[in-house]
Amino acid sequence: MWFLNRRTQACRPFEAPLEDYLEALEADPDAPPDPDLAAHLAACPTCRQALDLARDAGSLVREAALPVPESLAADPFFAARVSARIREQAGRSAEFLPQLESFSLRLLAYSMSFAVLLGALSVSGVTRTTRPPVARLRPADLRAVSPEANPAPVNPDAVVYAVLTSERGR
Repeated sequence: MWFLNRRTQACRPFEAPLEDYLEALEADPDAPPDPDLAAHLAACPTCRQALDLARDAGSLVREAALPVPESLAADPFFAARVSARIREQAGRSAEFLPQLESFSLRLLAYSMSFAVLLGALSVSGVTRTTRPPVARLRPADLRAVSPEANPAPVNPDAVVYAVLTSERGR
């Protein structure tokens, strides 16, 4: 029985009788133990604790158990199908976890490589070798605005003066 301490040699011969007694208690809660087992339980607190824990665990399992429908209870292959489905699901999870681990390790390796490359470029002082193109405007042709050599007027008085003094009168 897994509850028992394996180092205690005195308890080892009582493992099988204790398990049999637990099965008997499931059928009849008032079933008395073997006289040898009863004497051992009276003297051994470890085995008494293991018996109490096993009884508590069994009662929890019975309380949480779902009833099996009658149609499935009569089916002799129901347990085999459920076991096969459990094995199948366990196989799928066993396949998924290594794939996830492999993917995450690859992603980690790529990101670390990229970070090391950026750090090396930053430390080495490498800068851009080409300058980005800058939009440049042509200088305005003043002759298109005013054919004379005079600059274009800035305020309304200058406009009136320029018109009056212009050769063409415009």
